[in-house]
Amino acid sequence: MRRLLLALVLCIASSTAFAQSLDHPRNEVSGDRGWKAEWDEVVAAAKKEGKLVVCMSPSVGRRDFLLKQWKADYPEIDLSLSIAAGSTFVPAIITERSAGRYQWDVFHSGPNSGVTAIRAGLLDPLLPELILPEAKDPAPWGGWDEAFYDRERKYILGLSSDVQTAYYNAKVLAPERANRLGLKVLLEPDMKGKIYWFDPRGTGTGAPFLVLVERVLGREAWRKIMVEQDPTFVSSHGASAEAVVRGKAAIAFSGPVEENLREFRNAGLQFDVRDLGHTPETAYLGTDGATLAVFNKRPHPNAARVFVNWIMTKRIAEGMAVGSGYDSRRSDVPSVNPNSRAIPGAKYVMAQKDENDELLRELQSELKTLRPK
Repeated sequence: MRRLLLALVLCIASSTAFAQSLDHPRNEVSGDRGWKAEWDEVVAAAKKEGKLVVCMSPSVGRRDFLLKQWKADYPEIDLSLSIAAGSTFVPAIITERSAGRYQWDVFHSGPNSGVTAIRAGLLDPLLPELILPEAKDPAPWGGWDEAFYDRERKYILGLSSDVQTAYYNAKVLAPERANRLGLKVLLEPDMKGKIYWFDPRGTGTGAPFLVLVERVLGREAWRKIMVEQDPTFVSSHGASAEAVVRGKAAIAFSGPVEENLREFRNAGLQFDVRDLGHTPETAYLGTDGATLAVFNKRPHPNAARVFVNWIMTKRIAEGMAVGSGYDSRRSDVPSVNPNSRAIPGAKYVMAQKDENDELLRELQSELKTLRPK
């Protein structure tokens, strides 16, 4: 009888352990030895590959930090960081692949280009690539549902979190007026010809502002701004910043204020340029061009795996935040720009998320008709 009872207890214990193992990833169940052994194996294989090719958005500060820190951490693996050339990037990859060339490992650019890459069938799910417990934990990221920018919540992860707004010259546009009117200031008669915009007809920091303006002011007001107010579309952030700093433009929609103005501050120019505000009526909540995804059929799969785990750690997230001026999405990383934090509980337009991609493309298509040049 005792033997039968002992056998029953052991059976129950075994069944419970098996059920628990189904609820947790393998490397967490097996303890430190499990994930560390897998990590060491992947790092060793990555060093044999000796190379990693990443496409990224044009952020000089983030690029410089990544190149320097990667070289310090993994000198045996050559990191190639290339700028993703806007709306032509994904079509170029498709052309390359039709010729049998598979050159890219990791995607580290804007979410709208990432959505295009998903639709072209170029990306693999990201979560299966994660090994380090620090990277696999969804808590610091606010949960995977919030952190991922694609509809399926598995391909494109937002690494940064930032309130994106326009910036203006306080000597041309009075702060009292800007604060009172917010985005409605774009409709004022004297703003005609005084609006500069990083060309929103392609991918890049100018495009999500189309969604923000349409959502806040409505389609008719959006059309009036795009046609009657005659905004100037430019192909560089420097052109927008210079126009505002020198008073040629009153206001600009061109990405992060401080990053745009850094060159002019470093040159010793004196100016009073301010952001338009951080409320849901004046700004959208985004992730800059700092998303993360992995290409399928990547030539250096182990090096890619090392990179995505590495870039998601707190240490690297802190360095990226300092280098770029954008807060990390990780909640355990100190803010580098508290003034651009989202208002707690406020509901912002998430202009870069896949849910708004259809609206963005619709607006861009209409804009190309309204403003073909």
